Amino acid sequence: MAITFGMPSLGHTMEKGKVIEWLKHEGDPIAKGEPLVVIETDKVITEVESPADGVVLRIVVPSEEERPIGALLAVLGAQGEQVSEVELQQMLGPVAVQVPTTPAPVVAPAPMAVPRADAAARDGGERLKISPIARKLADELGLDASTIQGTGPGGRITKDDVLRVAEAVKTAAPAAAPVTPAPAAPVPVVTASAPARGRLGVSSTIPLRGMRGRVAERMFQSWNTIPRVTEVMQVDMSATVAFREAMLGQWEQQYGLRISLNDMITKAVAMALRRQPRLNATLVDQEVRLHDSVNVGIAVNLDEGLIVPVIFNTDQKDLGQIAREGRDLAEKARAGRLQLDDISDGTFTITNLGTTGIELFTPIINPPQVAILGVGMVQRRPIVVGDALAIRPAVYLSLVFDHRAVDGVPAANFLQELKRLLEKPQDYALS
Repeated sequence: MAITFGMPSLGHTMEKGKVIEWLKHEGDPIAKGEPLVVIETDKVITEVESPADGVVLRIVVPSEEERPIGALLAVLGAQGEQVSEVELQQMLGPVAVQVPTTPAPVVAPAPMAVPRADAAARDGGERLKISPIARKLADELGLDASTIQGTGPGGRITKDDVLRVAEAVKTAAPAAAPVTPAPAAPVPVVTASAPARGRLGVSSTIPLRGMRGRVAERMFQSWNTIPRVTEVMQVDMSATVAFREAMLGQWEQQYGLRISLNDMITKAVAMALRRQPRLNATLVDQEVRLHDSVNVGIAVNLDEGLIVPVIFNTDQKDLGQIAREGRDLAEKARAGRLQLDDISDGTFTITNLGTTGIELFTPIINPPQVAILGVGMVQRRPIVVGDALAIRPAVYLSLVFDHRAVDGVPAANFLQELKRLLEKPQDYALS
């Protein structure tokens, strides 16, 4: 019996997905749980597994096309089973083009769109094993993916393999250039006139598609539907900075990596959320849900847009675990290897622009979460200490919250608790 395989729902914010690559061809056998297709959502590119054992009878949607959740992507079934056009139209539903009831001229069928996985193969006809990110990078660099030797599992071509070949080509290019170029034919000189006054030339465009498009949609939705309020607090970071400098050597021995100020701020935020849980919440179906788990998302900037991988149970982890997980997640995000579990179920988000020199900013809430914290640059500023003026390292913390779910006082209480922790690092950094 044929089994329909539709666009899966891979997150509560997902409305549609894009088929990046089919990992099986029509007629291929497949086992339940075996990767079938690579799907791009608003947050991540991930492999989706087959729901049953069988054979891929029909691939309905080719690579590089988008479909809404539930739309038919493929049909699975038993070996030797056939799916007629009439049956396929019935599976597609009423929105599909109906089979004509009147005779029509006989037309040779158009070639079926070949899934992208078929487009590149080894000389021996073997299907090319390549990650979606590596394929995209190879296309952008103009490299023939079928000539690249993969070093990943099962000979799969990875992003690093593509970069290695690109660097080799770049290095070899000067040596391949002729020593004395042949004289070229005269080229007519065309003088380009400057754009007319008031008209702008366009050097390049950035299409709002894929992840960039999803980020644009979600930010527009957040900005236009959430009544947000921003509270800003300056925090004296001299105690945290001094404590970090004193502990760096011990921490490097203990954890095997260097603890950053951002790691310490993340730990302090998690502790403050545990003590002030009104902001450790999501707003779903007109209901504010307070969560037992403190799952802090750390915004990571990619060329395609922002993505927020999550450190789960952050308040229960020491600085070494937070630092290691944060670096691993950021590396996976930039390599395009994040899984859906890495970006799901966050309860609060931190976005830090301090390394870019930004002092103060108001980030946009990542729904359905009810709050987000913007962290600016830690730098020396004049601060009143008692009755005297001192120059100390300080940071501006910008808390943006959804006023439907949180009022001003609970939000201020959270910032006060975070300030107390950052000014007494021994209260959080050693737990």
